[in-house]
Amino acid sequence: VQMANPDADVAVVTGEGSIQMNIQELSTCKQYHLSPKILCLNNRYLGMVRQWQQIDYGSRYSESYVDALPDFVRLVESYGHVGMRIENPADVEPALREAFGKYKDRLVFLDFITDQTENVWPMVKAGRGLTEMLLGAEDL
Repeated sequence: VQMANPDADVAVVTGEGSIQMNIQELSTCKQYHLSPKILCLNNRYLGMVRQWQQIDYGSRYSESYVDALPDFVRLVESYGHVGMRIENPADVEPALREAFGKYKDRLVFLDFITDQTENVWPMVKAGRGLTEMLLGAEDL
């Protein structure tokens, strides 16, 4: 997105599982001087899988907890980028202001440590269409 819109502020919201599958793109961003803000919702689970297991399989969790994660802040910094770990909800807004202000021209990885049981909405259950999207727990 940023290569197509070099002057745009670009943010990606993702989880720690997808970061592990795409970590090599930190090198690409460094090589091409890209400065997206990566907001990682880190609940130490494969979040989407955990959420499906909770909703569709009666909270019978299997192979969705990820205990052996790297220190993302140090890993991101080893690529020459800025890393921040945010553990307190009161620190979210100041961290975002710093990422989009002070570090506007740098890639910033914000590792938001989240509640392990919090779900992400909206979601589309497996085999369903976008018109059947769940907007929150009340739609279950």
